[in-house]
Amino acid sequence: MAVLGLVLYTIVISRMNRQTNVIFGGVDGAYVSSDSVSFADPNVQETPEPTVDIWPDIDITLDIYSVVNEDNLLSSAFEPDVSRIEITRYMYFRTDHIDKLNAMLADMIEAGFSPYVAGAYRTYSYQNQMFNTKASQIAYEQGLSEDYNDPEYQLAVEQAKKITAVPGSSEHQLGLAVDLLDKQRQKMVYGDMDPAFFAWLDEHCWEYGFIKRYPTKKLLLTGWDEPWHYRYVGKEAAKFIMEQGICLEEFYAHYVPDFEY
Repeated sequence: MAVLGLVLYTIVISRMNRQTNVIFGGVDGAYVSSDSVSFADPNVQETPEPTVDIWPDIDITLDIYSVVNEDNLLSSAFEPDVSRIEITRYMYFRTDHIDKLNAMLADMIEAGFSPYVAGAYRTYSYQNQMFNTKASQIAYEQGLSEDYNDPEYQLAVEQAKKITAVPGSSEHQLGLAVDLLDKQRQKMVYGDMDPAFFAWLDEHCWEYGFIKRYPTKKLLLTGWDEPWHYRYVGKEAAKFIMEQGICLEEFYAHYVPDFEY
């Protein structure tokens, strides 16, 4: 007891001097000066900050990286130069990048799949028509007023926003997005989709500069759950995004710190 009392007295006196001799064991350097009792290994070195920046060195101002949504609307006057996608009769994509899309679709066919382009470039006016049609449909089905100026109609508008992008907020207007389905299963219903079809896309899309734009696991960040929607961002960015399992919003925010999503 006398020994224990002496030890406690020593600790109290040491703490008064803001130094405590803590025994970590061993003969050499058995005592280590510290300003508080700690069980941390004094020999462990702190992990240095990474010296290599793994993020791609890109010009984030290029529109291939643009985030388009209700908070970042495209002008009604925005109309990119587009060309017809080879395997379609009336679907269009940005002319300056369509060769990558055509190559990806050709390789999918060679791999044994039957890709069907369910959606591609849309003008502002066409998106506006789609949205208004959906809102009117909802208003009719729910017995709401079909007068746009009636506050009741706005209930249908809010519901339509969850199904169809409002004009100016759709990536399809950029001309850099496509909705891809298996031709044998042309339904945007999970149960009717071919998992092997999308597994191939998720593994290889970056090789052509595309990403899965709205994966289910990123719904809370993107606002959409569309496993069929692929977006062109260039090979370097696509490879990084797909490998890291992030969405375009997270990628963009790294380069634009004040970007909110």
